[in-house]
Amino acid sequence: MPTLVLIRHGATRWGQENRFAGWGDTPLSVAGWTEARKAAQTLRRANLEFDVAYCSRLLRARETLEAITETMAAESLPVVVDWRLNERHYGQLQEVTRPAAIAEHGNAQVVAWRRDYHAVPPLLEDDDPRWLEQVARFADIDPTRLPRGESLGDAAARVRPVFEEEIGPALKAGKRVLVVAHTSSIRGLARVIENLDDEASAAFRIATAIPRIYQLDDDLTPQSSQDLAGGGRAGVRYWANKLKPRGLGRF
Repeated sequence: MPTLVLIRHGATRWGQENRFAGWGDTPLSVAGWTEARKAAQTLRRANLEFDVAYCSRLLRARETLEAITETMAAESLPVVVDWRLNERHYGQLQEVTRPAAIAEHGNAQVVAWRRDYHAVPPLLEDDDPRWLEQVARFADIDPTRLPRGESLGDAAARVRPVFEEEIGPALKAGKRVLVVAHTSSIRGLARVIENLDDEASAAFRIATAIPRIYQLDDDLTPQSSQDLAGGGRAGVRYWANKLKPRGLGRF
């Protein structure tokens, strides 16, 4: 039965400062490194091993994967780094603290930008230093493909082809797959796997550095999903004997 494990990166320095991270390249905090190592220990206790890992290009995800592979003594694990697994782009909110954003735009508007599935924050302008830094950091990507700001739905649409083109085929080939990414990119993967609608997608949450395991059938329809926390299994959901999500055999 194909196995997929999704892990959100550990806590970050900008998270400590209550800043919108988005595509900003904040590193893990000390607590984040500890969380990532604990996640690896949890995976080892569950006797989980992997054939390939997928990771975003943002530093906090790459550091989390580094901590996991080192702790699991799996440094030789093949890793595919894909910018499409990056976090949702927060546009002009990026790097701004939440209190400052609320002071400028009002709490209701900030909540809408954060939670409404289709709400797009103000986009970065051509002369914005954050945009110029982003273009330089992703110089190998056509700038017209790089976002300047995204809704939750935009981020999910960006992630979907990664599942269709990379992760899904790897699972169908029998590989045990680990993905280390971000709330919004994992939300996009869960949307495909679980066939979530817009409302359920917007409500999707995943804690930092808590492995979420999907057991899938040969058509990549989930049979169960569970979160592993503190060495124990929590939040187990069984799809069998229920109305299953749409099968993914077309991928």
